[in-house]
Amino acid sequence: MYELVPILAIFFTIGVPSLALASHLVLRPMVRDIITAIQANKTGRDSDVHERLARLEDRYSHLETQVTRLLEAESFLRELGSGRAQR
Repeated sequence: MYELVPILAIFFTIGVPSLALASHLVLRPMVRDIITAIQANKTGRDSDVHERLARLEDRYSHLETQVTRLLEAESFLRELGSGRAQR
């Protein structure tokens, strides 16, 4: 019984404060991030992501249209250039 007292004293003087500090530094930010993520889903911030995705899709389609036009213009210029070379 008396051998257990020093072990418990060391545990309560070093172990408990170190566990409290570790939980404060690790668990608290993790729990805060989880709570903000849950609240973001409830408040509708998810619609912001959908709006941004829609804008990116519009920009992509606009760029795709421009590239297609540039390819058509390049092929047209090649045809004009080859016509001059044949004459």
